[in-house]
Amino acid sequence: FLLVGFLPSAMTLSPRSLFAGALALCLLSLVREGAAFSPSPSVGRSAAVRRDAPAPVLRMSDEFVQESPENTRARIQALVDAHPVLIFMKGSKLFPQCGFSNTACQILQSYGIDFESVDVLADEAIRGGVKEFSQWPTIPQLYVAGEFIGGSDIMIEMYQSGELGEMIEKAKADMV
Repeated sequence: FLLVGFLPSAMTLSPRSLFAGALALCLLSLVREGAAFSPSPSVGRSAAVRRDAPAPVLRMSDEFVQESPENTRARIQALVDAHPVLIFMKGSKLFPQCGFSNTACQILQSYGIDFESVDVLADEAIRGGVKEFSQWPTIPQLYVAGEFIGGSDIMIEMYQSGELGEMIEKAKADMV
């Protein structure tokens, strides 16, 4: 591919510059293949259109349809019901995206339990919906055996007192 020749010099460029360069290469290849650019009335920007191709049919995909609060609540309830230990967090248990989520994961990992994580950054409906579901304003949020426990501050207190360990052990026993 064309970028292979640019790799040594690409190491010194910012991600934004790399993206702009890659976009320029893609647009150049579209033009070479016979694409023309015409205004797109739906977004007010130019769009590449093949000169010899019929106009594309644009349809709204399910990903862009806003989910109702009731459906979001049902999805959250299904997740809570399906997983004995579940944490709604920023990022994943393998790659937390904030310090509070990282602390919560480290606490859960210290118990050697397999737990599920839901990345609220990947789903805006879940991000807002889980706050309403639990009546708790912050993330992360921990659920053990279907019960809302709290955020990282509550987890730290319960970890230090040993109370969280007891709940986790009970959840472990229920999993077997």
